[in-house]
Amino acid sequence: MTMLNVLAGIAWDPTIRGILTVVLGFSILGGSVYLIVATNTGARLGLLISLAGLFGWMVILTLFWWISPPGIGPAGDGPSWVPIEVYVDGEAPPENAQAQELPHPDELPTGTDIVAENPELAAELVSDTPSLSDVAGVDPDAVPGRDELNGWKLVGTSDAGEAQAAADAFLVEAGVFDDATQYIKLDTFEIGGKPKRTEECDDDDALCRAWYRIRKSFMLTHPPHYAVVQLQPVLEQETLPGAAPPTPVVDESQPVVSVVLVRDLGSRRLTPAIYFVICLSLFIVFVLILHYRDKTLTKNLEAAKAVQKAGP
Repeated sequence: MTMLNVLAGIAWDPTIRGILTVVLGFSILGGSVYLIVATNTGARLGLLISLAGLFGWMVILTLFWWISPPGIGPAGDGPSWVPIEVYVDGEAPPENAQAQELPHPDELPTGTDIVAENPELAAELVSDTPSLSDVAGVDPDAVPGRDELNGWKLVGTSDAGEAQAAADAFLVEAGVFDDATQYIKLDTFEIGGKPKRTEECDDDDALCRAWYRIRKSFMLTHPPHYAVVQLQPVLEQETLPGAAPPTPVVDESQPVVSVVLVRDLGSRRLTPAIYFVICLSLFIVFVLILHYRDKTLTKNLEAAKAVQKAGP
């Protein structure tokens, strides 16, 4: 009964079962190799050879992990947007120097104005009152460009999801809003970062594309990459019993709130690099032990031969 209880506990707890699976697999695979080597070279030398071979293989494996971190396995944190500031347009200016160059929302045309000038866009837009980011996702040439935005670029709504999600979490966590239903996200802007090929060269300019790849390869540092997510509170509306929630409506009397974010490139390759250094160090240690063991053995054999030649 005691053995049955132990087996039942192991079968129920996936952590214990996982640990035992790894230990058993290592014992069978690594142990079988060590057993074969040890029968020919001895227990100590067989252990050194097996460990040197193991960490030599791990050096190759972790090098591949370092070059291309695995989807599941040892990998560091991925890139993400990190909020650094929240400011209200019309009040104190933003502390970030790049955000200070972004034009005020009142200085830019609205998405409705652009649709009025380009009626063909209305069929591709879902909302009747689209934002500039909505229009940019359909036709980037119809919205203000970098020259009009002092170097900033309008980001389409479909491409701004990661920055907007980071802004939502930060606003709720900081207590600016209770939840994301109290406001509507308007436009998202980006500036900085490494230049993209599509922004630097035309598709038919092979020389420019080649020069771009060369410059990008030798660009060791990453220029700061910023984003600004603009939003505005909505009007409070009463939800009737049994009816669907009303469509949010922007409260025009409330100012636009902007969240400034900076791109954190993360440390995705750091963990595989640490594993590579550890495995390489252990491989060198065991190889050096084998090397000095061979030198000592050779020295002792030569000394023994010299004693045999000298005679009694």
